Amino acid sequence: MEATKHIVILLVLILLTSAPAQSANGPAAADISNTRTASCVVKITSNPMILPLDDATIDYLLHSTGIGGRVAREVLNISPDQVSDIFKIETLSGAAGRIVPEDRSQRTEGRGQEPELLSSEQLRTAAEQTILFRLLVELGDEVKPAAEEFMDALVGNLRSTLIKAFEDYKLRFGDQLKLAEQEAASAETDLRGKQKTLREISRSRVLDHDKILADIYRLRQNVQTAKMNQASNQVIIDTTTRRIAETQAKIMEQLENDSITIELQKIVELIGRLLIEAERQAEMGKILPSQVNEIKEKLARARIEIAIRRESLSKSIGGNLIESLNKGLADRSITAAQDEASIRSLERQLVEAELLFVKADDYELLSLKADVAKQTLQESILWRDRTSRQIRLLQLPMVSILGGE
Repeated sequence: MEATKHIVILLVLILLTSAPAQSANGPAAADISNTRTASCVVKITSNPMILPLDDATIDYLLHSTGIGGRVAREVLNISPDQVSDIFKIETLSGAAGRIVPEDRSQRTEGRGQEPELLSSEQLRTAAEQTILFRLLVELGDEVKPAAEEFMDALVGNLRSTLIKAFEDYKLRFGDQLKLAEQEAASAETDLRGKQKTLREISRSRVLDHDKILADIYRLRQNVQTAKMNQASNQVIIDTTTRRIAETQAKIMEQLENDSITIELQKIVELIGRLLIEAERQAEMGKILPSQVNEIKEKLARARIEIAIRRESLSKSIGGNLIESLNKGLADRSITAAQDEASIRSLERQLVEAELLFVKADDYELLSLKADVAKQTLQESILWRDRTSRQIRLLQLPMVSILGGE
């Protein structure tokens, strides 16, 4: 504990040695008070987080080269080494309030040595400390009789030193506030960028791994089923096509060998020859056109009879079967087209689902990063707000002389 106290005092002195003495050039000889003793009560009110003061620290500061030694040289024109012999202090009361230990849990790794951040309760507890001490100056005959001037300058130099320490401490807080604001802005930009990318990846879809995986399995099963149906349907189409061809060939063979059809065909051919001759005779005027028309009618009726015979024979052989097979073939062809369209649609959906599954991996990873970015932003905002609040709560140290003699 004693070593820590000396280290604190040493650090304070390093920071404060540049503070100017209140009487830089010392009073003119004609203006001195001609006093060899002087005393007063000094009240110091300060923030213990800036500079924790106690009787030992006050004594060390006042007798230091930067405060007491400088005043001795500039006011009394004596060596700083003699300052310990010309005044002493007597503590009347210790520090009112307590010094809150540093809460390292509120620091963020990588930010360097920040001024500590305190909670509201800690700030209320450690905002102020007060020390009262009696200062007694006694000058020998060999020293200039300026005890009052020395006392005033000593207190003034102590005040300037404490204010300088306050300003340095507040400046550090200002630097920390700038850093906190920069980090909060950077964290917000980072989080907004990740959120935008997440929206672009998802496109307002729920990228749930398990659901997407179930969709992929279902689509693969549907594709497989559709292809099996397509293959089965194609077998039926091929079989039906062969049966139609075979039945048609059988019908044609029997029609060609049908004796009635053959005789009817001979009649058609004969009437056809008679029609040609009648048309020639009509052109020469040997017969009337009505006679030609009668022959044409006979030819038409003969052809109709052949057609009726073919149809009747075809039905008896298997014509109705061909009609049924053609209707079934047409239905199967429609089903085949529907199967093909369904397979293309399912395969397209499957490709999209597989791509979505990859996006789900990216989405999950980026979501984790976004959560970290959100936490970083929250910590940065908390750090910024606490630092800003502490700057607002900082109070200048006050050094007052009470009852100077």
